Amino acid sequence: MGWKQDFYTVRNPEKYLGDPNNVFYRSSWELEAFEFCDFKNKNVLKWSSEEIVIPYTLPTPNGGFRPAKYYPDLYMEYINSDKQLCKVLIEIKPKKQMKASRAKNPKTKMFENAQFMKNQLKWEAAELWCKQRGIKFLIMNEGDQFK
Repeated sequence: MGWKQDFYTVRNPEKYLGDPNNVFYRSSWELEAFEFCDFKNKNVLKWSSEEIVIPYTLPTPNGGFRPAKYYPDLYMEYINSDKQLCKVLIEIKPKKQMKASRAKNPKTKMFENAQFMKNQLKWEAAELWCKQRGIKFLIMNEGDQFK
């Protein structure tokens, strides 16, 4: 994963849903997605990054649950090839974090599996949140590209 991180300078602030002066990318994949939405694709009408908050619950060590918040990486509204308005919420994650750990080290395996389980809870909450609002939810990885 490209670990490039920095503030992103929005070129078309009228397209950005939120504060265009506070957009931060956490990887080169997110940077690519932001550029795609901001100025590389004229069919993207609106976009934002980490502006949507989705509540979900996390299990606690004592068997209970605690509330948590999920901030998906990208929201986009665009016109598709059939001239229809599409709304999509996107999480950008490495393939490695989209499945159970294969690590040999028990501590690494336990940490990675805990992250995977947490991601699954976030994604289940996002699926439901999006379904209730007529939005498509996607999880993209390094094999996917914005075109």
